Amino acid sequence: MGLPPVGFAADNNEPSYDKLNALVLKAQDRQALAQETSGAATPGGTSSSNTTSISSDSNSATNSINHSNTALEPPRKKGPTLRDEAFKQLLDKVSPLTPDQIIEMRKEHDKADKAVSTSPNLPPRPVSSTLTIDLSPGVTPPVIRLSAGFVTSLVFADATGQPWPIADYSLGNPKQFNIQWDKKTNTLFIQSTSTYSSANLAIRLTTLDTPVMLSLVSGQRDVDYRVDLQVQGRGPNALAPILDDNLPSGVNQTLLNILDGVPPQNSQELSVTGGPGRAWLYQGKLILRTPLTVLSPAWSATLSSPDGTRVYELVKTPLILATQNGKTIKLQLEGF
Repeated sequence: MGLPPVGFAADNNEPSYDKLNALVLKAQDRQALAQETSGAATPGGTSSSNTTSISSDSNSATNSINHSNTALEPPRKKGPTLRDEAFKQLLDKVSPLTPDQIIEMRKEHDKADKAVSTSPNLPPRPVSSTLTIDLSPGVTPPVIRLSAGFVTSLVFADATGQPWPIADYSLGNPKQFNIQWDKKTNTLFIQSTSTYSSANLAIRLTTLDTPVMLSLVSGQRDVDYRVDLQVQGRGPNALAPILDDNLPSGVNQTLLNILDGVPPQNSQELSVTGGPGRAWLYQGKLILRTPLTVLSPAWSATLSSPDGTRVYELVKTPLILATQNGKTIKLQLEGF
């Protein structure tokens, strides 16, 4: 006789329901455990567990792909806010130009300023000169050349080269010319306020009854930067004569040119040693330009400038005695 089947009683061939219930509960526990873990098939399981496992794996793969695609997508930029738009509009109102446009505008503005400031003519040529004042009736007054934007100084001196103070002046056209004076010295500063204008100027010197008359003309090619006006007479500050009190009766134009630093044509320059000075031999006469005061030989003509420079006309001689600050100096001349 064989063994009775599992789950049936051995004595009466009747199935044991307690064992069947236990087997069913055990199978359900295994199926639930399989679904919670890996979804693998268990003994006594059905095809629904396999379907659940495949579905779970499919959902997991889909989520992984979606997550990968999300990581590859670039981050989205936020759009401008209302505050950003208001700030941009404010910048456009305050500075509507770009930096390059601002630089270009400043270049054009600089070109315009340069064009406005540039004179249509060549700049005037500066000149410094010495003029002798002749107060005789019928003499043409000296001309002072001026230019707008340039100051000219007028320095008055007497025949000995000493300053002759100014007492007063009168300007013929005050709207076109400007004059500065400290009311103490012998110097006037005059300037033209227009490009082309003309007038005259009357200057009254201290202790001199006759006024000095000058003509003023602007817009000239040459401009007098400094003019030393030497009046033929002794002013209140004149030096005492060393040998005699004879003044030159007339103005020697040659001496006047040498006083301005221009030697005469066809003259022969000589070598001077022993002291400051320059000498020329001209038409048989000796011309000496020096800051010294000549003692010997006696001079036949002389002129002085306000800076102390003197020009003497002497006889031809190789030795000249002069003085400077009370000291006697010997000047040796060579090259005759």
